[in-house]
Amino acid sequence: MTRVLLIVALVLVGIPIVLYAFWVTHTLVGRLCIRHARRFCSRTGLEFRRARWQPEFEPSGVKMESTLVQLDCLDGQKQRRLVLLSVWPFGVRKTVSDEPYPDSYDIKWPQVGA
Repeated sequence: MTRVLLIVALVLVGIPIVLYAFWVTHTLVGRLCIRHARRFCSRTGLEFRRARWQPEFEPSGVKMESTLVQLDCLDGQKQRRLVLLSVWPFGVRKTVSDEPYPDSYDIKWPQVGA
């Protein structure tokens, strides 16, 4: 009986701790990666408009330590650019792609405040 109570107690205490750790990690990594992406934009002469991010995976499906950050930016001529960066907690690792922003791509962005 004591063993069952101990297991239940560990589960009841452990689940909130794991959820909190996941939330903190998810939030901090996202904010940190967006901060590095904003810094990248200012250093390369781009005007930051919006961003979204997701974990980066190897072709085999294994999660990597870096995050993919997709940026909607304006260049010096006020033309929209779609920039994809590989970012990790210590900065931008590489530019995956930098291309003109396709007009039809706005459908894929989540609408904020709508």
